[in-house]
Amino acid sequence: MWYDNLLRAVLINPSRLKDGKYLAGLLGVLCVMVFISIKQGMKMEMPGDFTVFWFAGKNFFLNNDLYSGIGGARRYIYPPFAAMLFQVFALFPLKTAACLMTFVNLLLFFYAIYLTRSIFEFFIEDKKRINLALVMATVLSFRFFWYHFTFVQMNQLIFVLCLVGVLAMLKGKDTPAAICFVVATFIKVIPMFFLFWLVFRGNFKTYFKVLLTMAVCVLIPFLWRGFDMGLQDLRNYYTTFLEPFQQGRVEAEFHNHSLSSGIYKLSLPMSNEPGWDFNILNLTQEMAKKVYFYSMVILFGMFIACLGYLKLMKKPISFLEIALILLTTHLLSGITWEYHLVSLLYIYISLLILAKDKQSLGSKAVIYFFYAIIFLNALVGKDTVGSNLYHYFGGYGALTWMMLLLFFYFWVETMFNNHYRQLKFEGLDVIR
Repeated sequence: MWYDNLLRAVLINPSRLKDGKYLAGLLGVLCVMVFISIKQGMKMEMPGDFTVFWFAGKNFFLNNDLYSGIGGARRYIYPPFAAMLFQVFALFPLKTAACLMTFVNLLLFFYAIYLTRSIFEFFIEDKKRINLALVMATVLSFRFFWYHFTFVQMNQLIFVLCLVGVLAMLKGKDTPAAICFVVATFIKVIPMFFLFWLVFRGNFKTYFKVLLTMAVCVLIPFLWRGFDMGLQDLRNYYTTFLEPFQQGRVEAEFHNHSLSSGIYKLSLPMSNEPGWDFNILNLTQEMAKKVYFYSMVILFGMFIACLGYLKLMKKPISFLEIALILLTTHLLSGITWEYHLVSLLYIYISLLILAKDKQSLGSKAVIYFFYAIIFLNALVGKDTVGSNLYHYFGGYGALTWMMLLLFFYFWVETMFNNHYRQLKFEGLDVIR
């Protein structure tokens, strides 16, 4: 089928590297990737998120304060461990580093597709069914990958680390899973929900491995920068980023698709978006804060209840619970920019795989409803619908409410109706 041929074309097949035509095509693709990387990377200017990563790496190496904006780092909101890794960028001039990171992101795009297919091969034996759903999910989620390429972000790396961790868990290898999830969390805190999953799915040995990896990620920056500076880094990270959100900070911007932002945008005037007002509920600040707080508590409670139920009933891992973790991550995070949503690739393929066996009229109606809003969100962009409509889609939370509805749907399916469990233990071996 055409979709099988398409996947064979975009995913490297080592057995065909001796084929001259295949190798020539592969080299052609790499040349295009290099061209895109150079073109995009050379556009990098200050300010920008990638400049934050670059300056953070430089400040880490020079033993400067990471969280004071020295050199133009603006608002650095990542753990000290991430800044230690970002030193790699500071080895190169800013634009050269941006070119290299863009190229890495292009490689990670294909690797994310590869890993997603590898995971679903543990659950679904029909590879053609997987391939068709994967091609469709890639097309529907490509908007977010392109946004990610444009802004030279880190979220594909986080997504890939989480997918590798999931694949390791499916193979019964909790050590690489713990390393992947902890490292991802110490680069950007949002994958912490995979650690909750690991705790529920693991055992006492798993807990020890998680704690040990966390200790290493905390101690290495200490040893590198010295105890006093290491302690100051942790204190500044907490006071500048974690503490404000712990105290209820909400960044209600039109392009923030977290649940807290979605609630505030509909409840209060947009003080930081002059000329735009998405307030239809007209709540007071205190009322909006309560709605946000109780919504977060309910959602987190449902998430933990689901993990606890699966653990208590000794249910094997399902692909839907992974999608549920990703949705929880985006909804409960304080910040969910558009380029964070590259993991919708996995969420969309989960829905497409699930949809095939829905036979009743009601079930089909639900699936078609999701198809409609997913397709609509796939088309939305400044270049496709114009700046005004793009603002309205973001301001009224089209992505936020879509993810919330998918969360409820996947939660019910995972708890009560999910028949797709782990079918086999072979598959594509990426970890040894």
